[in-house]
Amino acid sequence: MDWSKYAWVKRGKRRQVTLVVFNNAAVPLTINDIHMRSQIAISQASTTVSELEKAKLIECLNPKDKIGKLYKIAATGKEIIVKLEGDKG
Repeated sequence: MDWSKYAWVKRGKRRQVTLVVFNNAAVPLTINDIHMRSQIAISQASTTVSELEKAKLIECLNPKDKIGKLYKIAATGKEIIVKLEGDKG
């Protein structure tokens, strides 16, 4: 467990919500999907996805596309979500 990444996600409500949305998705998601499912503004969803991708908590499946990029949760992101959900229960 990367505890610094865990603490970083825990400090950010949008980061938590976005990772939960990715974790619950059966298929890869676009930024617009995140916007619709989380009720986060599209600009904030875009920024949050970029932050999570840079932290390697999610991964882009089609990075060469300029429009309609698809993202999925990475193993590290899943590990953090499991720990966060365990903290709540």
